[in-house]
Amino acid sequence: MTRNAAWAVYLAWSALVIVVYYAIPADAVQTVLVGLLGASAAAAIMVGVHRHRPAVRWPWYLMAGARLLFAVAEVLYWIQTAVWQRDAFPSFSDVLYLTFSASLVVAIAGLVRARRPGRDLPGLLDAAVLSTGAAMLAWVYLIVPHVRADDLSPLARTVSLAYPVADILMLAVLVRLATGRGDRPPAYRLFVASMIVLLIGDVVYALLELSIGYHPGHPVDVTWLAMQALGGAAALHPSMAALSRPGPATAPASVSPGRLVALALASLMAPAVLAIEWLRDMPIDVPIIIGGCTILFLLVIARLEGVVRLLASTLRAAENLASTDQLTGLANRRRFHDRWQAALGTPAGPTALLYIDLDGFKPVNDTHGHDTGDTVLTAVAQRIGGVVRSGDIVARLGGDEFAVILPHADDAQAGQIAQRILRMLTAPIDTPAGAVRIGASIGVITAPPGSDADQQLRRADAAMYAAKAAGRNRIHHATPES
Repeated sequence: MTRNAAWAVYLAWSALVIVVYYAIPADAVQTVLVGLLGASAAAAIMVGVHRHRPAVRWPWYLMAGARLLFAVAEVLYWIQTAVWQRDAFPSFSDVLYLTFSASLVVAIAGLVRARRPGRDLPGLLDAAVLSTGAAMLAWVYLIVPHVRADDLSPLARTVSLAYPVADILMLAVLVRLATGRGDRPPAYRLFVASMIVLLIGDVVYALLELSIGYHPGHPVDVTWLAMQALGGAAALHPSMAALSRPGPATAPASVSPGRLVALALASLMAPAVLAIEWLRDMPIDVPIIIGGCTILFLLVIARLEGVVRLLASTLRAAENLASTDQLTGLANRRRFHDRWQAALGTPAGPTALLYIDLDGFKPVNDTHGHDTGDTVLTAVAQRIGGVVRSGDIVARLGGDEFAVILPHADDAQAGQIAQRILRMLTAPIDTPAGAVRIGASIGVITAPPGSDADQQLRRADAAMYAAKAAGRNRIHHATPES
């Protein structure tokens, strides 16, 4: 048997045990098979940990111990009822059953932590909404009958309530595991399936105990047997190590339709409980319903706040992407025009504009390639940004053309900044192809408030071409408008 096939062989063997369990309905035989399957599940988990060496192992060890506890509890329950003829409640078996549930809760929480070591508030809120909705439904069908039962001692009532509470906690951490991020290989699906059939079995058992009663060998036993089989198979599967592998750190951009439907149904559980109690002519549990409504309302509001914040962040990122030059990080032509029009619309003082066109860039680009050209453009953007004032706007208009908007600057101030830029750009630029030299022709204009943006931009462009015509690598000031 190869290691990769061990999980399938174990599942087949477990299926055979389940068939024999129902084929030979003798209490002793069934008890031996339950104990054997539980012990084998614990052993399978230990073997799986040894073979596949997950990064975080303690949750698996705890699950192995929990499954062994469940098997021991089943055997003790049979000895108590069939051998000693004592159907006492609560008993030591109940201690083992509840310890089994608590151990699974802690183990699943450990896997959740291992898969998402950082913060995942959306997943946590979703899990809280779903488990709170399930708790509201469990209150009507599983908890209230024990709360209002007159034939239970305080200890028996406490133990009876502990079972559904433990299942609710288990559901909460399981939902947290399912709503979190991380790999979902076959071992993950086997493990989640084992927990789902366990919860189904516990709910059906509780409903049976509250109605017609439960007896060993009932069809519901298949859920607990399957829980052991699926759990052992999950640990033996080669992908089991991925269950404790950290997931991606980025937040999901959307909520799946299935999760949205589940959240909507869970948020309606409080009014659903009210309707159920009213239709069944039950006493209305006003404090429980008010508390459930309040908790669900606050959780949903917190979830919506996160969605709104994510949407706003996404919109800001999209807006920034649409208005930023991707190579240099400067404002692009679109953002430049918006800022230029806004600057001319400000009544306080003139606005200067530097229109920059690189000299000698095309030969560098043609000779050494676009990678070298991109390096030069990036260096130019950094050098221009290093000499302008904090409130100035630097933009790449396209190709090797740049512009600088200088709010509240006169012609003399603009000329000083243009001189600094020219000096910075004449220094050699280190590239993968070696050091290269370029220059720049700069057109300088000043525009009064309320000027036509396109007309002023044409003036700046003409000034830049005048600088090129005068010999390149120089500055030309346009004649001030009267």
